Amino acid sequence: MAKRGRPALGITKKVSLTLTAEEWAEIEASGQTVAAFLKSLMGIKHVAQGSQTDYPRRYVEERWDIYLDNTKELPDDDVLSAAKESLFNILFPRDSETAVVRTHTQFECPFTGKRYGSMDKLVRAAIPHLIESAKRDKERKAEMAAMRERNLAK
Repeated sequence: MAKRGRPALGITKKVSLTLTAEEWAEIEASGQTVAAFLKSLMGIKHVAQGSQTDYPRRYVEERWDIYLDNTKELPDDDVLSAAKESLFNILFPRDSETAVVRTHTQFECPFTGKRYGSMDKLVRAAIPHLIESAKRDKERKAEMAAMRERNLAK
């Protein structure tokens, strides 16, 4: 029977870590888990936070077997063979042991919550958004001031 679930990333050990408030703030500001932050400091590639830059061939082989074990009606052997060959040739060019894929970083706009492919695109979208927002605020304040004056004049 094939192994099920997420592949093990390593040995898990519970650790108590005492850091200054500034050091904890730095970890929190990174947006990473404590483990991911420490791994990034150590220069360890890992599979976490949606980044799959270190995905070994054996994981794909396990996933292939799990898929076949759980599929009731499989296509002909020649179709399976062609699909498997395509999967491995594309993910593992030149018979590499680690998948070669591009990753895309997304930047979440703190003003709108929308995601962008670069900080430049985020800033270019944020500028007109914030200008419009400031105009609406100014108009709203002017309307409130006019209402207060009318109420005082009564």
